[in-house]
Amino acid sequence: MTVDELKKYVTSNKRICPMPLVWNKFLDILEMKEKMPPHLIPLILNGWTASDLDKRNRLLAQIDYASKNKDCFEKLEKFILNIKNDDWLYGDEPPSDKETPMI
Repeated sequence: MTVDELKKYVTSNKRICPMPLVWNKFLDILEMKEKMPPHLIPLILNGWTASDLDKRNRLLAQIDYASKNKDCFEKLEKFILNIKNDDWLYGDEPPSDKETPMI
């Protein structure tokens, strides 16, 4: 699968991003837990209030980052393709740019 095909997959069927517990596992796959650039940190915990558009863009940025290393990309691709439907956040198309209030 190419980078563009994986991006098309993660944005199909109104997918926005993985749910927080699943998305957090990206840190291990991307191998940057200690030195994660701020623009690549999964939007979980306090970041979950970010807009759906910001969450989707963050996911796409992580895929771009992983694509620079073949092994990393293949691990991420395999992980993403095995995420269960219930473990995705779904939203509107196009994704909203409004922050989500905490409940």
